[in-house]
Amino acid sequence: MESLDKDRELLLAISTGDEKAFGRLYEIYYAKLIVFLKKFTYEDPSKADDILQEAFLRVWLYRDRILEIDNFQAWLYKVVSTESLTFLRKEVHAKNKVSRLKLQYDQELLSTIHLPRAMEFDEIKKIVYQTVASMPDQRRKIYLLSREEHLNSKEIASQLAISTSTVHNTISTALKQIRQALSDQGYPVSFGILLLLKIF
Repeated sequence: MESLDKDRELLLAISTGDEKAFGRLYEIYYAKLIVFLKKFTYEDPSKADDILQEAFLRVWLYRDRILEIDNFQAWLYKVVSTESLTFLRKEVHAKNKVSRLKLQYDQELLSTIHLPRAMEFDEIKKIVYQTVASMPDQRRKIYLLSREEHLNSKEIASQLAISTSTVHNTISTALKQIRQALSDQGYPVSFGILLLLKIF
């Protein structure tokens, strides 16, 4: 009963535009509502604060009629639930839109890229390995440290006592050599091939 009376006092103050009373109301209900929202935002708990902000904005905008509400707590939970459902619908819509766009992009990308048949992959890999093997020692070493041991430019530069710009230039030259070797053997030099072979 005391809690209801306290709420009523705060609501009366809020109805006159008292921002401090509104802040106090937010503090009182925040912890309870965060727990309540867990069932809506379990995949991303950080979204609960966003939902509460939207819900309490509605409370503030409704302040001139707030005294007409018989059971404020029940009404507040209803507002928060409504905002949660709106949030979930937006999330689902956004995910579906992203999925549709990704599918469309993938289809368009595949339609413009020549992808080698399974039989060609062995030959392409063979060309790549032979090209790497024929590289000057330093170029081959830098390329392999980058692509096979997954070291970044700084790590390679430190290990070989060279500058990072030398590393960048050497890797660029190595990639050009590989692309040229593929082209010379009659294979379309496309990003699709290089990406699938993880040459980049």
